[in-house]
Amino acid sequence: MKLFYANILTKLFEDLFVMLAEIKENRQNYVEKIIDNLDEYSYRSKRYHINFAVAIVYCTKNIDLREIIDVKRRTDKYISLDKNLSCVVFDCIDSESSQRAALNLQNQVEESCLNEDLYMEVITSIEYESASKMTNYLFDTLEEFLYNIEVENKLAAIS
Repeated sequence: MKLFYANILTKLFEDLFVMLAEIKENRQNYVEKIIDNLDEYSYRSKRYHINFAVAIVYCTKNIDLREIIDVKRRTDKYISLDKNLSCVVFDCIDSESSQRAALNLQNQVEESCLNEDLYMEVITSIEYESASKMTNYLFDTLEEFLYNIEVENKLAAIS
């Protein structure tokens, strides 16, 4: 029985390591895709002071987020980065509204990611002066999240 659990833990560590490596390897492509999609939002933010928020969603379960996430408003934008990694842009939004939008998004995704680790972060254009800084912050925190899961699982296996 111990061998069975050891094999499961070994597979889990390998999967987490692969996930983190894939995010790091594809990070530049993901960042560029998001920034390209933020051009019109960034312009309106600078010119007309219309704020927007960006949410990034990642589930360690291999599910297709495109089938789960439903963007309600026409001015919002869904950006698929990978099967289990997505981004949503919420237009005309402040910090408080972005938290409500994020909670709605989290509720959409949580049921499908049940018993798996779900990462979601939302930031607003109020907090960051450029789309590049926003996007890089999101990926820094995502990588940190995956690293921490990996460390926690290794420590749990040792205990």
